[in-house]
Amino acid sequence: MQKITIITNTIRRSIELVEKSIHASLGQNDSVSVILIDQNSELLDFSDEVKNNARFKHLHCQVPSVSMARNQAQYSADTEWLIFCDDDGYLQSGYVDQLEILIKKNPDIDLFAGSIKRIDNGEFYSKRHAIGGNMKWFWNAKLLMGSNFVIRSSVFESLGKFDELFGAGAPYGSSEETDLAWNAFFNGFKMSYTPELVVFHVAPFASDASTELKKAFRYGLGKGALVRKWLFQGKLVVLQELLEMLILPLLRVPFS
Repeated sequence: MQKITIITNTIRRSIELVEKSIHASLGQNDSVSVILIDQNSELLDFSDEVKNNARFKHLHCQVPSVSMARNQAQYSADTEWLIFCDDDGYLQSGYVDQLEILIKKNPDIDLFAGSIKRIDNGEFYSKRHAIGGNMKWFWNAKLLMGSNFVIRSSVFESLGKFDELFGAGAPYGSSEETDLAWNAFFNGFKMSYTPELVVFHVAPFASDASTELKKAFRYGLGKGALVRKWLFQGKLVVLQELLEMLILPLLRVPFS
């Protein structure tokens, strides 16, 4: 049986959502350890059922970004696989049992990108996930999303973990998971999109136009910085991302 640790970080999220996520993680099989990295100024106060669970570790880590928080997860030396899940999502029942089957069937795979589905209607959160694809091709590397992926701990460490310049709260507020996927791809590690590994996620929040514009700018800035980073390392294939950044907005413009 593989030694598996689930890592979730949280900041400014309701205790109800976070506890639901942690309950789902602890509800997997007994081989699983669960780490919550709490970025809040005051530690979240969970129920005794969660606090007293020997497999649960609650770390207080007041750092500004998701990447910095995840990089400071203190998992045991015998941990073979890491699962990353968001604090407003939760693992489907039987997720880890399914993962262990996949690991045995695919001993050459170093990173599994799971799927994300909406809590309210069960549909894929992303059109990219609904379409799917083989991650041996570079353009499918973005099937890896931060809300749900699994990576060998040795591979995570050999890649230098997350680049702390990217991700929410970092100088470039997005693209940390894509950067990790590209890093794995360029270093020859094998990845697989496995939609049967499901994380359920809250529905997208419909905010006002000003907030959406700020978010779009933040994401665009992160993508631009990501392309620049890898271009400077001679990876011309990342120009595909630049083309996508230019083309997708045009496809969404209604023409009369």
